[in-house]
Amino acid sequence: MNNPLLEELLYTVRDPTTTAPIFRFALERIGEHLGFEIAKDLVTQEQRITTSLGQTATHSLLKEELTLVTVLRAGIPLYNGLLKAFPKAESGFVGAMRNEETLNATISYIALPDIKNKIIILADTMIATGGSIVDTIKLLDMHAPKKIIVAGAFVAPEGVAKIKEYDKNIRVYAAQIDCLLNEKGYILPGLGDAGDRCYGRKV
Repeated sequence: MNNPLLEELLYTVRDPTTTAPIFRFALERIGEHLGFEIAKDLVTQEQRITTSLGQTATHSLLKEELTLVTVLRAGIPLYNGLLKAFPKAESGFVGAMRNEETLNATISYIALPDIKNKIIILADTMIATGGSIVDTIKLLDMHAPKKIIVAGAFVAPEGVAKIKEYDKNIRVYAAQIDCLLNEKGYILPGLGDAGDRCYGRKV
């Protein structure tokens, strides 16, 4: 996604001096950009409308029924931006916490609408090892969605590879691809712990 406005937002969230309110706002705007990019690849149908001047105009509108799902807690600002791009979408939430020693995730909370035959946009701010995202995808697959799309602000190649290993048909949209993971599974150069920077350090 080559866009100087998006680049400025990415620069803002990388900056360690960015305050939490600005950090969340920038992530939300990144989510909007991702939503507009995803929309280009969704199925549309032509709709005609008669204007107040009695003339007919034709527009291509989204045909798909969408559900936005995010991984708590760092994914919330990105999800909010996607919701602005797709305001008619339903929403679902999954709580997944990563063990910082094993890097494995545990899912502890699930709140989903009926997603059978729906297109799912699964959002998380950081997709590093891909463990929590793939665990969430497996959970969603149990409910027979039509298609799952993954959206991340920052992703690592290892995370994308893990998603593709599970299902090569899942498309991943990323605002930024960073090339390295450190020994703790954090993306480098990255931006740090996105959840802590959004909402304060967890204990």
